[in-house]
Amino acid sequence: MKQTSIVLGILLALLYSLITAADTALEVTDPWIREAPPGANVLAAYMVIANQGVQAATITAIASPDFERIEMHRTLVEDGVARMVPVESLQIAAAGRVELEPGGMHLMLYSPRRPLREGDSVALEIQQSGAASIRVHVPVVKMNAGDDDGDHHHHHHH
Repeated sequence: MKQTSIVLGILLALLYSLITAADTALEVTDPWIREAPPGANVLAAYMVIANQGVQAATITAIASPDFERIEMHRTLVEDGVARMVPVESLQIAAAGRVELEPGGMHLMLYSPRRPLREGDSVALEIQQSGAASIRVHVPVVKMNAGDDDGDHHHHHHH
């Protein structure tokens, strides 16, 4: 009898871990942080977040031990002037994706706790509503003059 309850416990634990893993249906690709000049108080991060799940996902917060706080922003252009507007959460439709890129949705990383240079990596914790958070390691890349079209970063890491 004791053997049965141990096996049942193990099966329940496995089932729970499968359900929890299925809950975390987000997949992050091509993450990068633009290297900022020394002493910069704000950096920006970009990535593609795909929802592999059958239900919409909501990212409610993003945190990192390397920064005091992180905000999700979108760029609005009004009368030819771009400004950044914080957003409370990011919605990603089932089987959909959101691209965080220069000139669009992006992350603002405030008050770095250490100098970050090209080749460094930052851990980000992406928190979802009703699901497990996921951890992503994001490389810091140096941008050269003229790299602002958002495509050249693909060649800096992989």
